[in-house]
Amino acid sequence: MMLLLVEDESHYRLEFKEYIKTLSPTLGYPVSFYMAEGESEALSLVQKFPFDAIILDLELHESDGDGLIFLKKLTQLKLPDKPYVVVATHNRSPVVREDARTGGADYVFWKGKRDYSPKLVMEHICTVYDYKTKKQSKTTVKVKKQLSLEDEIKLRIDKIGFTDDMLGKKYVNESVSIVTQSNKDDINLHRDVFPIIAKRYNKSVGSVNRAIETAINKAWCITGDETLNEFYPAAVSGSKGTPTNKEFIFTLANEFKKLCRA
Repeated sequence: MMLLLVEDESHYRLEFKEYIKTLSPTLGYPVSFYMAEGESEALSLVQKFPFDAIILDLELHESDGDGLIFLKKLTQLKLPDKPYVVVATHNRSPVVREDARTGGADYVFWKGKRDYSPKLVMEHICTVYDYKTKKQSKTTVKVKKQLSLEDEIKLRIDKIGFTDDMLGKKYVNESVSIVTQSNKDDINLHRDVFPIIAKRYNKSVGSVNRAIETAINKAWCITGDETLNEFYPAAVSGSKGTPTNKEFIFTLANEFKKLCRA
């Protein structure tokens, strides 16, 4: 994997460098890790090397340039294979997050999150990298079976715009997984699915239902229409403009059932 970190704060650069040293031997493939402190250095590197992923700090106060402008210039380069861009920022503004996504960021991490760490970021990047490289394999059908159903679901949920700060994200992942693997033709969310999740997390069925609804609504607010149409092409009923819990969960579950049968 070719990986670039664009980060002006030295302690974050050191943390990533040290973590990747320990991570590389466990992956089964090498990680070529490059670092840039500012926009100009990063742009120079992406024109020299075919990076698979970029970890981008938006606010490069200690160096030159700006993360959002870097995204714009990265798009203008029209590289043959666009790197997967993960933004890591202290800025919690929904407007800034939407600007980053619109500008070409694939995922956004908030640095102030309690469990933010190089490990969290790299787990996400490695999941995407594994999926991408396996998808490109000539033995596509066999490779898809090697990728676990849970990873497939998590990747799709991430692409649609569910973020780790959404309480309902994990409930959505597990609901889709349960429905996908069920053999019941009349499986019901409130009778057969949500009670399992509620018991697992010591919550009420109602709180699970509400958390999923909130997460879906937030994802539809922060994710662009083009991305939604690509990863959730189903029609949305009703006037809210967002799918109901049932529509969303069963639409994805039906897709993954077809994948499992392939």
